[in-house]
Amino acid sequence: MNAEPPLLLALDLTGTFAFGLNGALTAVHAARLDIVGVVTLAMITALGGGIIRDVLIGSLPPATFSDWRYLAVAAAGSLVAFALGRRLDRLAGADHCA
Repeated sequence: MNAEPPLLLALDLTGTFAFGLNGALTAVHAARLDIVGVVTLAMITALGGGIIRDVLIGSLPPATFSDWRYLAVAAAGSLVAFALGRRLDRLAGADHCA
């Protein structure tokens, strides 16, 4: 685990969750993938940018590989999007009609 200040860690994990959610929603809506595809695309989206960032700034190994919470948060975001993706479609459709 890294010795990052708690606020920075919380912001980093929040961003990871948001990107995981975004990647998963894209997989659900645009590509209409199954659960394996949704989780895969969400993980790539959520973790890829952080890995590239860490490599470019020389923070090796990347935080994703040294702290299990990044993987867990990205997986949670993908599962939330997969479970609620269709409901979110209905809510968005209701907003567009108004």
